[in-house]
Amino acid sequence: MEEIDFGEIQRVLNEILGEGMNFEQMVGQGMKGESILSWKSLGNLLEKTFFQELLAQKQMWMHILILAVAAAVLLRFAEVFRNKSVSQISFCMIYMILFLLLITSFQSSMEIAEEVLERMREFMTVLAPSYFLAMAFTSYITSAGIYYEFVLLLISGVRWFMEVFVMPCIEIYVLLVLAGHLSKEDRLTRFTELAEMVVGWSLKASLAVVMGFHLIQGIISPAADAFRDTAVSQGLQMVPGVGDISGSVADMGIGSAMLIKNGIGAAALVALIFICLVPLAKLAVIMTAYYLLAAILQPVSDERITECLSGMGTGVKLLFQAVFTILVLFLLSIALITAVTGP
Repeated sequence: MEEIDFGEIQRVLNEILGEGMNFEQMVGQGMKGESILSWKSLGNLLEKTFFQELLAQKQMWMHILILAVAAAVLLRFAEVFRNKSVSQISFCMIYMILFLLLITSFQSSMEIAEEVLERMREFMTVLAPSYFLAMAFTSYITSAGIYYEFVLLLISGVRWFMEVFVMPCIEIYVLLVLAGHLSKEDRLTRFTELAEMVVGWSLKASLAVVMGFHLIQGIISPAADAFRDTAVSQGLQMVPGVGDISGSVADMGIGSAMLIKNGIGAAALVALIFICLVPLAKLAVIMTAYYLLAAILQPVSDERITECLSGMGTGVKLLFQAVFTILVLFLLSIALITAVTGP
């Protein structure tokens, strides 16, 4: 444990979560087989985040509700008169105000998603050296080198993939939803469906690529390291006089290093969950609120308003899926690497 520096990991966790999480202590608990994750604190944090986000978004939801009802009143009132141009112009003005309000709301959701993605990337960057150093101590030297390069490539690839492709596609989807419902004619429906499909399939493809790498690499590298470890252990035991003692000492050292490596892996999984817990809860609240508003306003408001709100809910859902997929990629990578390089 003295050879592994947890200072950078702890510094990043303090910046993200405050000083309530001690990473080295969590590693020690994992080595002893104790529970690292407190379900009670997890539930309390989720409950607190849920109500805080509802209160924070309350004013915006009220504005959306008032605008939607006003648009419905104007359209219904215009049916009494022959000239409907005034009501249509008024509806367009209200819709443009709603457009700006929804764009501002979605921009805040984008900032939540981008911030948590950057936090995950930063945490994984400082975790990798300590984790794979502990893996090298377990005699899985080949696997440590290969997986270390893969994790660094995964961190860089995720950043490029999200910034260059996924996030712009989600922004395009939201803009198409808002622009497409300004008119009663469905002119952009196919484009919005295409953008949603591209985001969904690209996230699934990234998950399949990472799983495929772990499936293939998990068959090759750990087997080679295990063979070399067995050969070294058997060679030490064949030394006359001190063979049994040398073999026992080597096995004890490797077993201790294995405990440290598994403890770091378990602590990293818990830390990643806590890093993403609050942002994912916020996105879930915003997404649910959009769908709930669309359902409440459907009987009284114009169809374009309700479809727009439903589309915004889908846009936030895509952000949720993007963040959750990247979290799953990192969790699976750590869990599978820890499992295949085990005893």
